[in-house]
Amino acid sequence: MRARGILLALWTVSAAMRAEAQSPDWFDAFRGRAFLQGDASFVVREKAAPPDSPPLFRARWVVLRYAGFTESERRWWPYRNLLLTTMPSGARYVLESSMGFLDENRLDEERPWQRVASERAAFEVWTSGTAGEASAAATLDAGPCEGMRQRVRAQGGTLTFLLDDLGTQTVRTALGEITAGTFDENERKDLVLLLRTSVDSNQALSTEFPAFHLRDPLLAVNVAFRDQAAPPESRTLAFAPDPSPTGDLASWRGLAHLPLDLPPFPAIVTESPVR
Repeated sequence: MRARGILLALWTVSAAMRAEAQSPDWFDAFRGRAFLQGDASFVVREKAAPPDSPPLFRARWVVLRYAGFTESERRWWPYRNLLLTTMPSGARYVLESSMGFLDENRLDEERPWQRVASERAAFEVWTSGTAGEASAAATLDAGPCEGMRQRVRAQGGTLTFLLDDLGTQTVRTALGEITAGTFDENERKDLVLLLRTSVDSNQALSTEFPAFHLRDPLLAVNVAFRDQAAPPESRTLAFAPDPSPTGDLASWRGLAHLPLDLPPFPAIVTESPVR
């Protein structure tokens, strides 16, 4: 059993680092030509609410791929799995589960993993090792693997911790302090509402590798508000397809840092077996 002193040595919170000059830019890991692989819209209501009741909020699920490798290696291209949410008040939030360029020879370097952003603030989780390759369900529900180092960067402070210590009171308290210093009261109220959403674990963009799941962008909120996260059986909100036209993504370009041109992602052709 690891000594508690080691854990305390691994994590640090520093409000003085809110404007950390040397912090890496999240979007530097997603350069080059971008493609739109998926786009779907939803309304979110209480599970017991009538189908025609006003939604609690709306969500748009968007998956982007970046040409980080050759055409023959499209399965491994960097990606951003985004959930763009709009509240009745007009407040908007971007949740994402992302993976930038991965150099297998330099796995110790930090790279983007989870992010939640409002119009005025952002909470980012960077990862090193292989943690970013795990699914949200495996991370939150089945018990994370040891040795995966995460770094939170936000206006409210920074935190470094091991992924298998995410459930400890020490880390949860530190995360709570960071989110309180990052998001204002109305933002926190909106974001906590997202913790109540229940998503079909099999709802994925495709069966090809990598499979993008709708549940994954919600992981950032579950990390930021870990002390308020609800178990799956007590989540009372559900996604339903939005009958309204999706429209273009122009209104989200600034907040979500979307490229101007998003052609469809080229289909991956299965190689014919050697005869």
